[in-house]
Amino acid sequence: MTNGYDAAPVDRDGDPVGFIHEDDVDTDDTGDTLEAALTPLTIDYMISGDTSFAESLAALIEEPVYFLGGHNRITGILTRADLNTPPARMYLFDRITYLEEHLREVISAEVPDWKQTPVSTDEIDGIEARYADAKAANVELSEIHYAQFSTLSTIVSSVDACWQECGFSTTGEAQSRLHDITELRNDVAHANLLVENTDSDEFLSSGRTTENLYTLLADIKQILTSLQDGGYAPPTAAE
Repeated sequence: MTNGYDAAPVDRDGDPVGFIHEDDVDTDDTGDTLEAALTPLTIDYMISGDTSFAESLAALIEEPVYFLGGHNRITGILTRADLNTPPARMYLFDRITYLEEHLREVISAEVPDWKQTPVSTDEIDGIEARYADAKAANVELSEIHYAQFSTLSTIVSSVDACWQECGFSTTGEAQSRLHDITELRNDVAHANLLVENTDSDEFLSSGRTTENLYTLLADIKQILTSLQDGGYAPPTAAE
């Protein structure tokens, strides 16, 4: 369809009455009228413009397209493809960065000898080099602040005290869930697709789906809640 959308609203006498989805339109000329392919525009396909990201994500699991309305007209369209746009990446980058700060706090408190965990020599060399550069500029923080997210995940998933404080039940669960969050973090940082499959939410679908992204966001929130409840929130500027 025009402008890359696979659905479009339909007006009658200036009022929105439904929408047409490309899956409901046959390319063969069968003589069907527009009415035959029209889906009524009920409340099930409407979403408020001030709906939160998490709520929008949950809604997009149920339906692939929603319409925003105001003053008896359609004002916008929300689809699963919108999860690959800058606003979605900005929101997720904020949440993952916040999680990163919390992981540093629990590591600093529980694993002062974190260099003895299964962190590679190359990773430690990189951390020490970044720390040395910051120190030379007189702006250094503790060394753990120069560890990449993947390194923090390795440390947390290898130390019982850390993954338990994150709310995980086993080291295997910690490794699996933190690995998936690390992959998402990399896709966010490099502007890669966050949702690779907008057609299916089946468990064995190829590529990250809307439901996968929803699960990852829920994981991030759960870990943050567990760490905050344990007193591992990073200090604020006032502190």
